[in-house]
Amino acid sequence: MRCDLRNPNEPIAPGSSQFVSAASLRERLDWFNKLRWGAAVGVLVVVLIAGVGLKAPIEVRGLLLTGVMLLLLNTVYVLRGRRFKAVDIAIELRLVKVQMVCDLVALTVLLNLSGGVENPLLFLYVIHVIIASLLFKGREIFQIAWLAIFLFTAEVFGEYFGLLPHHHLPTAGEVAHELSFILMTLGSFWLVILFCAYVGARIMTHNRAIKDELVVHQGVLLAEDRAKTDFFRFVTHEIKSPVNTAQSGVETALELGGETMAPSVRDVLDRAVSRLKQATKIVQDLADLTRGGILKEENLTEVDFNDLVATTVDNQRDLAARSRLELNVLLPDPPVLLTTIRTMAETIVANLVNNAIRYSREGGRVSVRLVDTGKRARLVVEDEGIGIEENEQDLIFDEFYRSTAAREASNLGTGLGLPIVRKFVEELGGTIEVESRAGHGSTFTVALPRKSRKRRS
Repeated sequence: MRCDLRNPNEPIAPGSSQFVSAASLRERLDWFNKLRWGAAVGVLVVVLIAGVGLKAPIEVRGLLLTGVMLLLLNTVYVLRGRRFKAVDIAIELRLVKVQMVCDLVALTVLLNLSGGVENPLLFLYVIHVIIASLLFKGREIFQIAWLAIFLFTAEVFGEYFGLLPHHHLPTAGEVAHELSFILMTLGSFWLVILFCAYVGARIMTHNRAIKDELVVHQGVLLAEDRAKTDFFRFVTHEIKSPVNTAQSGVETALELGGETMAPSVRDVLDRAVSRLKQATKIVQDLADLTRGGILKEENLTEVDFNDLVATTVDNQRDLAARSRLELNVLLPDPPVLLTTIRTMAETIVANLVNNAIRYSREGGRVSVRLVDTGKRARLVVEDEGIGIEENEQDLIFDEFYRSTAAREASNLGTGLGLPIVRKFVEELGGTIEVESRAGHGSTFTVALPRKSRKRRS
């Protein structure tokens, strides 16, 4: 099972139900630019083959000039996109409107030079209306539709009344010059264009209404998540000091009492210390879980991941020895170097190894392997312990969740170790996977990039 590490805290911009950001709209425009490259190159190729190669009676010079103008305009659009960052959705939308108007004018010129109403490619206008329905809202879609209608109708009647030159297609019949044919074609054209605009507007209105609803719900969920995080931070801050004070007091009492203390009293105090240590661990886990915003360039350091893994595992050997576990470590040569945050990487390794030891059966084996895959370092922690039921593997990364087998094995867990691992792996730009079978152990695999980078918000 692969854990999904998409950032759920990245908000959808409430100001636009069309796009998450100006950057996402720019990506859509890049796709539009690619279509335009294909159209312009297609025009040039067809004209060169038909007009120059086959000597067909077409307006070669005008068609080539229009194709070249399309290429030049698209070059301007692309260079502008690469040179200036997308920061304002309104500006990006205005730009795409300008592009679409220029494209419709260019299409009208191409049709005028290649038969006008005789050319079956006149319904290429429909493509622009469909694209408009994806990019714009209600009235703006119909503005593009009516512009297409106006341009083509003006071109057809301009040719019919002799205001524009007509370039006859050799394959077209005389019927194409009759007014009845022209009116029937224009009627069909108007009907198709307006119908596409209406259907596109209706579909996208429905989709955007759903998107707006999701934006509202996401805002509520993010507010609740922030409230929960603020509460955890308050609790960890307020509880840490009295817990530490109580633990220190009980440990002092044990030292002062020495051998004179009754066994029953010492047993009670020992259990109190154990519970206070558990409370301290919970406080520390909550602090780790609510820690955020630390992944900045100045916090990144070069870490010898071989040394970090080896040291972290050595710190767990006493715990493994108590359960007579075989603890093996396999490290690559040469050492893997990561540019990352050392404390977060240490916590990831420590939590995974500690879980593997605590939930392994006595006399079993825990293996820790570090693999250099080039762009990433892959850490594999494998145990022969209690395993995880398949229906619980999606839940173990939830805060405070402990599997049924884990609760039966020990009552000391907090249910925060794996959520912390997932959070830190996500912060460092990595991935985490788990493979497990109940009663046959678990294998956790973490892949961390050579260099952690701050995620874009």
